[in-house]
Amino acid sequence: MAGQDTSTFKRLINIGLALSAEKNIDNLMERILQEAKSMANADAGTLYIRSEDDQLKFEILLNDTLDIAQGGNSGNEITLPPVAMYADGGKPNNKNIASCAANTGMTIVIDDAYETDLFDFSGTKEFDRVTGYRSKSFLTVPLKNHQEEIIGVLQLLNAKDPQSGEIIPFSPEMKPLIEALSSQASVALENTHLLQEQEQLKKELELKVQERTLELKTALQKLSRAHDMLKELTTFDAVTGIKNRQYFDEAYDVEWKRAARQRYPISLLLLDLDHFKSVNDTYGHIAGDECLHTIANGIAAKLKRPADILARYGGEEFVIILPHTYNSNAYLLAEQIRNHIEALPIVADGNELQITISIGVATITPRQDNDRKELIAAADGALYEAKGLGRNKVCISKL
Repeated sequence: MAGQDTSTFKRLINIGLALSAEKNIDNLMERILQEAKSMANADAGTLYIRSEDDQLKFEILLNDTLDIAQGGNSGNEITLPPVAMYADGGKPNNKNIASCAANTGMTIVIDDAYETDLFDFSGTKEFDRVTGYRSKSFLTVPLKNHQEEIIGVLQLLNAKDPQSGEIIPFSPEMKPLIEALSSQASVALENTHLLQEQEQLKKELELKVQERTLELKTALQKLSRAHDMLKELTTFDAVTGIKNRQYFDEAYDVEWKRAARQRYPISLLLLDLDHFKSVNDTYGHIAGDECLHTIANGIAAKLKRPADILARYGGEEFVIILPHTYNSNAYLLAEQIRNHIEALPIVADGNELQITISIGVATITPRQDNDRKELIAAADGALYEAKGLGRNKVCISKL
């Protein structure tokens, strides 16, 4: 007898280890019921799980005689309705053996369902009538978590005599063994549910982090675009619609450094409208602004390369940066601009005007030790020379 007790104890330990190692909830529930059936030598069994609305839902149903395997990993759906733990009015439903075990927290043993009036076995008897089965002995054990809360019910049906196979009552010695196994099963179920909840929370947290990261990324992208738009707006001259002096200073600095590194020539054109003060004095500043806008567009129309930069330098002066351009080509472009502006019809505030332009051209291949102001000063000197020659002229610096 002692040897049998030791063997049973070891079996319970091994079952507990196997249950604790199983992480898949369907596999775990199926393993619980199969181990309980095997230990009690039961022909059939059912595992119920308590739902949040106090229903005992059929999760696994096994019957060897009828060759039934439903729920779990069987792929066969259990169509039986759940068992309510409470009747209408909130009273405990103790007429059903499974819900009674859940409500009382006590193990219930029935030797023969057909010879007791303690419970309503009408559903069981209808099942027997339809299938030809004979439900007799029941061992129903509540499953409790660590807080002694009912999380389900394990029910075994029809214990079999190991020798004859005859259906017999569950022995008194089997009750504590199945209760011990149920206790292990409850711990394993609770742990698996906790792991699943943690995994779900982890996924939800990861999803929220992804959502927040995406929101932050989107917000940063919008902020970056807004910043770029604002920067773009601050680089335009409101009157002419071309780049302003601030943009020129930054772009010229970048282009100068690049030309110094790569050793290529850079040309600068300084353009000044001839006698423009008289336009403002005679026709007013509105006409003067319209005139500046028209001329800026006229100059821009002669620039064909994306790298060429036109900006308003100040007042009625404009500046053009021409990377990779020698003075001869810069001079040709300056002449084209001068001729174009001279022939450009200008209507400002209803007045037809004719404007000419003077241009100074300077070219240099920068070195690291050059002062970038040197090229501007050279172009400005050439512009001064053009004006001194009577205006509407292009002069090249001797730099």
